[in-house]
Amino acid sequence: MLIITVRKQLEQLFGTDGYTRVRFALDDYAESAGALVLAVDDSDDCAALGLAAVSGTDSGTIVLAVRGARTKLGSDATDGLLIVGGDSVVPHFQITNPVSDRILDEDTVVFSDNPYGAASETLEQYLAPSFPVGRLVQPDNTADNFVTLIKGLTAQHTSGRPNNDGAVMVVNEDWIDYSKRAAGSLPGPQSWHISPGYEMNAADAARAILYFNLHGFSGDPNWKGYSDRQGTFVTAVTPDVFSRSYVQGSIAFAECCYGAETRGRSVGNSCALKLVNEGAAFVGATGLAYGSYLAADLFLEDADFLARAFFSGVTSGNSIGVSLQSARRAYLLDTTENLTDSAWQYKQKTLLQFVLFGDPRWTM
Repeated sequence: MLIITVRKQLEQLFGTDGYTRVRFALDDYAESAGALVLAVDDSDDCAALGLAAVSGTDSGTIVLAVRGARTKLGSDATDGLLIVGGDSVVPHFQITNPVSDRILDEDTVVFSDNPYGAASETLEQYLAPSFPVGRLVQPDNTADNFVTLIKGLTAQHTSGRPNNDGAVMVVNEDWIDYSKRAAGSLPGPQSWHISPGYEMNAADAARAILYFNLHGFSGDPNWKGYSDRQGTFVTAVTPDVFSRSYVQGSIAFAECCYGAETRGRSVGNSCALKLVNEGAAFVGATGLAYGSYLAADLFLEDADFLARAFFSGVTSGNSIGVSLQSARRAYLLDTTENLTDSAWQYKQKTLLQFVLFGDPRWTM
């Protein structure tokens, strides 16, 4: 696996001493995981691969460095890419939102990590890249907490990940049927919780797989169900419910809108970042997401399809990176939807915006 980061940006966050401590932790993690660390702007790191260090810190410059490193190492020598740092360190690509209706979807751009795993500059590769990609987001702007997070991953490699059993599903009541189809391959025991009427507690999260199909909002820390009776959204999941003693080693997938939003977010106001900080891996959408939708001239599955295909891969023994990669490919090639121009734009956004936080080589 190739681990990439940008030294300059980490030093701006943590200072020189902080970067040094983060780098030592990364090197230990790489040794335990059989990986190679490359700070794309570090001349020593790059010289070891026969590459020139980059001076830019934009996504386009960084992805060229990644492709250069993969070429030097050989495609067979690398089985995944782990990006170290949030958007302020290694920026997401900002791709114009394919969904054109700004009343329906106010996102002007889609934040995506797909191009980092793309083999070429084609739409197909951007929608379903050929290389698994994960990202490790710093919990905050302190080096100590990032070092603690990295050391926790190292410990999981050397000592093994906790083995929780089964799966827990927390879903909006209007989406029960779609959610059951998406979760069909998940192992037992299964615990289903319907919102409104349920608010998650820490012990309920002690499962190998966590699946959330709830409402999410930009800047809102909580995931919610919608109450037709009250005509309002009701909190179902909060960041503080996730504890290392219950979710360490778990794999979480959330269809919630903005589930993987990181700009302006921290461990205290993001369920995704809290899950990762406590030792789980996470897949979610960076923006407004779409689930199943049926109409006379339109059939969409979007996030429901992606979740179902991802779970199928994970429960078959594939890594989470390969499972997400394969799920994107399967959805791109799926022909069961009525692919009008309207449907195609939603499909593209779904494929672009679901990202993985965690080591892409994890298996269940």
